Amino acid sequence: MKSKISHIEINVLKYAESVRFYDTVLIPMGFKRMSCMKDWTAYSDGVSKFIICPTDDIHKEAGFHRKRTGLNHLAFYADSKEDVDKYYEEVLKKNNIEALYENKAFGDDAYYAVFFESPDRIKLEYVFAPNYCDPECWPNTFEDDFDPYSE
Repeated sequence: MKSKISHIEINVLKYAESVRFYDTVLIPMGFKRMSCMKDWTAYSDGVSKFIICPTDDIHKEAGFHRKRTGLNHLAFYADSKEDVDKYYEEVLKKNNIEALYENKAFGDDAYYAVFFESPDRIKLEYVFAPNYCDPECWPNTFEDDFDPYSE
């Protein structure tokens, strides 16, 4: 049995701005906005859903930071390196969304990606990594150096 992600749901601080942002970055990846309600907006690529919800006022104060416990980033597969480059040029640059790290798409034939942030500073990645889940390929070939059962 293979697992699939059913859905990912995140809370956002500026709901309308976030819906506009995710319309901009998800639709070119092949997602379609399925619903846009005052309590949630759902996108789907036909396999998984990505849902955003407005953060309740009582929880807004702490904000979000990917280095705290919780979500670090979301990565979405691209079909090719060319698709990553096209996405960078036609979606991110065109909409003044800054790319992180190299300020462009970068990598090699095994892992080629562009990273950027949402209005809430959630890091997103569009990546071509054809063998990423293959146990014989990087990054799965590193030797383990931690035993969680020894502590």
